Amino acid sequence: MPSTAKDYFNLMAKPTVEDFINNPHDLRRGLLSALILNHMVDHLAQEDEIATERCIMNKRVNFKRREMLNDCPDFQLIWDIADATKHAKLANQKRKVSASSQISSTPGLFYAPFGEGTFGEAVVVFAVLEDGEEKPLLPVIKSAFEALQSKVIT
Repeated sequence: MPSTAKDYFNLMAKPTVEDFINNPHDLRRGLLSALILNHMVDHLAQEDEIATERCIMNKRVNFKRREMLNDCPDFQLIWDIADATKHAKLANQKRKVSASSQISSTPGLFYAPFGEGTFGEAVVVFAVLEDGEEKPLLPVIKSAFEALQSKVIT
């Protein structure tokens, strides 16, 4: 099991995100990327810290999340998607996404109803935000990945 944030990044985050980048139409890979990137913050927050009471560890993680949000505003969507994926529905309506049903992908040629799919049509994994905007997941994943990568390397 990885013992440092860098180990976790190299073992879990990097290959998972690269897998989604190489298969950007795959909803499962997109959701796994969001989950892994969201938890990368936990590993950064607990780096070089001793295990202690849960409330103290939560404070460290919350501090690191706020730091991430300042450095990478796209991280909010990653956080929301990860939580919605894990919990199905979220009570906090201040989220950009509050239910797992808001995350989807366009059907590919072989999955669209007869006569609706076209050859060469882009398949996109996206989230429908609370305000109705459709936001593609790939650019958000890349943005958060790069921000987290810079924290692991430095």
